[in-house]
Amino acid sequence: MTGDVESGRYGRAGAERDTEERGGPLTPGEQRLAALWAGVLGVPAGRIGRTDNFFEIGGTSRAAVRLVLALGHRLSVDEFARTPVLAEQAGLLESRNATGPVPAAAAPAAAAAGPGAGG
Repeated sequence: MTGDVESGRYGRAGAERDTEERGGPLTPGEQRLAALWAGVLGVPAGRIGRTDNFFEIGGTSRAAVRLVLALGHRLSVDEFARTPVLAEQAGLLESRNATGPVPAAAAPAAAAAGPGAGG
């Protein structure tokens, strides 16, 4: 398995209830980051909980690189791997707020297109 969403937590019945139990994103930064994660993972943003670990819910190293690109390299791949929980990642990004807030969810599509796309 290569991080297929269907093989992870989201493939089973009751995923929405599980998200409610884990708690949804609270801050605007957490909400924007959850939308980015959802775009890369191909799941509804409402299924991303603030205590979710990116790699435990189907994220792969390739997906992590796409998110790092979508975030404008505000996190390194190593930092992303060491901080895989949504709330912690959002907190780290917000602590670097001098360069702007967590980017909007439209960014993953451009990052997923790969090098040389659009320019």
